[in-house]
Amino acid sequence: MFSLFETFIAVFETKSFTKAAQQLFISQPTATVRIRKLEDDLKVKLFSRGQHQEVIPTAAASLLYPKALTYLNDWSELQLMLKNQTPARRSFKIGASHSAATTVLPLIFRELLADLEQLNVELLMLDSQEVFDRIQNHELHLGIIEKPMMSDVTTTFPLFKDELVLAGDWDSELFFIREAGSGVAHYTQNYLKEMSWTPQNIVSVNNNDVIISHLRAGLGASLISKRFVGRDLPYKQLGERYQRIFYGVSFSAEQDVLTKKLIKQIRHLGDF
Repeated sequence: MFSLFETFIAVFETKSFTKAAQQLFISQPTATVRIRKLEDDLKVKLFSRGQHQEVIPTAAASLLYPKALTYLNDWSELQLMLKNQTPARRSFKIGASHSAATTVLPLIFRELLADLEQLNVELLMLDSQEVFDRIQNHELHLGIIEKPMMSDVTTTFPLFKDELVLAGDWDSELFFIREAGSGVAHYTQNYLKEMSWTPQNIVSVNNNDVIISHLRAGLGASLISKRFVGRDLPYKQLGERYQRIFYGVSFSAEQDVLTKKLIKQIRHLGDF
């Protein structure tokens, strides 16, 4: 059953039987056989083919995915216990928005050092919306997002203060903007509308570091966190409305004692 779930997760994440097989070092027919076997066992259809033969997860697959991740993690911990190797470690997954991942995430990680021997830590850099969605599905233990997002199954709390500035060559007609779902994109769209500014060339970029590297090369302008501004990058402050907060978000019904302790420590670490 382990190999079936392992293959299912790979196909679900890559949306491709070929890529999943390459990732698992198995043949594509083997991957197909495993998925059919899992579908037969569960008596549900997990994937369908789109118009261009792309692999599309079904509703059943989306429901199974977080459960399969938990199953594989629990199985791995059980194997370690039975082999009497290192003590079983708890999974602790943190998802952080792009700006937070390279600025405040190192501060948060320090709070994990004392308990690191008990943890399997995984750090993911995602946009704010995806971080929030994964917390809702209990696929992450802690998220760091750039805008206040809430639901009935999550707890959201302020962590660190931040400020957005206009950086780069603001006389240029080239403007870089983060992708939809990013916290910075929300502020950028409001800023451009407020200034009645429609740059001739707007480029969407899904990585904060890529934007900053272009600004430092003298190419265009963008709204970025002041935390990234160095001596080589000119910037303008935009006022109080562009002073924002990095928020922490966790699953409200979290039961693991160590996970709850770590989240409590991290909450006290912030500016609030």
